[in-house]
Amino acid sequence: MTPELIIQSIAALLGTGGFVALFLIIEKKAAAQVANTEKVNEQWQLIVAQKDRDFTTLNQKYEAATEKIEKLYDINTELRTQLDVANTNFAVSKLMRCHVTQCINRVPPFGSTEEAKQILDGGQKT
Repeated sequence: MTPELIIQSIAALLGTGGFVALFLIIEKKAAAQVANTEKVNEQWQLIVAQKDRDFTTLNQKYEAATEKIEKLYDINTELRTQLDVANTNFAVSKLMRCHVTQCINRVPPFGSTEEAKQILDGGQKT
C-alpha cells in the first residue's frame, strides 16, 4: 500500500461516513450482545422460578406423606397395643381354663401341676 492509497482510503472513510458506519457497527454489535445476555438471564430466571415452584410442590407432597406416615405409625402402635392386650388376655384365659368339667377336679388354677399332667394325659384323679 502506498501512502497515497492510505490517504485516499482514510479520506473516503471520513468523507462518506464510513468511519461513522464502522463505529455504529461496533456499537450495534455490543447492543446485540447485551440484548442476548438479557434474554439468557430472563430464561435462567424462568428456569429458577419453575424450579422454585417444583420445590414448593414437592415439599408440600413430602410434608403430606410424612404426616400420613406418622399417622400410620400411631395407628400401628395402637393396633400392636390392642394385639398385645388380646394375646395377654388369651394366655390368661388359657391358663385359667378348666380342663375337667366337674368342679371338684378343677384343673389348672387349683391343683398341682402333676395332677394336671395326669388329667391331661388321660388318667383321672380318683
